Amino acid sequence: MAQRGPLIFLAAGLAALLPVLLQIAWPFLTSFILAAMIAVMMHPVKEWLNIRIHRPGLATFITTFSTASLLGVLLTGAGFTLTQELTAAYNALSRRSLDEGGWPALVTHTTDRLVDALAAHLPVNKEAIRTELIDRMKAASGYLLGNIDVAVGGVTTVVVTMFLVTIFLYFLLRYGRDWVDRLAVLTPLNPRTTASILRTVHDSVVANVYGVFAAAAAQGLLLILGFWVLGLRSPVLWGTLGGLASIIPLVGAPLVWAPVVIAFLLMGSYWKALLLGIWGALVVGSVDNVLRPFLVGGREKQHPVLIALAAIGGTYAFGALGILLGPLVLSLAAALLKEIQQLLSPSPTADDEAPAGACDVPNGPRLAK
Repeated sequence: MAQRGPLIFLAAGLAALLPVLLQIAWPFLTSFILAAMIAVMMHPVKEWLNIRIHRPGLATFITTFSTASLLGVLLTGAGFTLTQELTAAYNALSRRSLDEGGWPALVTHTTDRLVDALAAHLPVNKEAIRTELIDRMKAASGYLLGNIDVAVGGVTTVVVTMFLVTIFLYFLLRYGRDWVDRLAVLTPLNPRTTASILRTVHDSVVANVYGVFAAAAAQGLLLILGFWVLGLRSPVLWGTLGGLASIIPLVGAPLVWAPVVIAFLLMGSYWKALLLGIWGALVVGSVDNVLRPFLVGGREKQHPVLIALAAIGGTYAFGALGILLGPLVLSLAAALLKEIQQLLSPSPTADDEAPAGACDVPNGPRLAK
């Protein structure tokens, strides 16, 4: 009772500082969340190294350096290869445009051929469709040209974000478990409840990351197959890039296969453009909507429809990270509701009296004993 006054004073001071602290930390929030998710995945690797070399600092450094190096090599290699492939594609289209009399003539002739093909099978107004297609192409070209500076700025943002992620990753791997232990002591919950909530967070992060990469791998393989059948140059590269692009919310794999469809149209390969469009929209696009919710929902014991809705809603609420944060918040809310139901139960279970040592989370955060 004698400590209630100081505790109230200190808690009030901390509450007053929280808005300022959140404002200071807000620019680094995305990097910290990414680092935290990577830390959850890489924590077993760091522990495995620590057991063998018995030096926690060195094990943390090796794990962090290896993870950052692997991501850097993959992104750099993909960037250089993509630049070469885009240059080759641009040169091919440039030669095609010269044969047609220039880029405007190429776009106009391609539009005329599309309109003629549609008018031959559908009762449509050729002039209206032609005008609409030309307007759409001009709008798309203007959008791409107007956002070149945004793309360049985005590259810089990615570099800075990855640098911050690397720093946060080291400290989370090195001291994250101790931080979780100290925070757990401050909660008024019993050890079993705290361990259950931490286990839910851990399992949700793992399930979502596995689900994202499983769906990306499936979409990448399907795109590789489609590009190979249609005779596209470097199908493995473009399919891999399509799989990686599928991680990006609201855009996904069409970021890669849709420009290929447009290139086929400009080159006069209408059947290839039609087949790739159908393959990408109906087959590749359905994988992400079916596979990921089932993988994540099965591990988290949540209905796949709820997981899918949480990912979509999280994307609108939090941006790109929402695809992971949405299902995480849903699982955490479900865990809290479960704990509330158990606390309100008239007959407490024996687990409520579990000793602190029972609160260790396998392969994850450990509560202080």
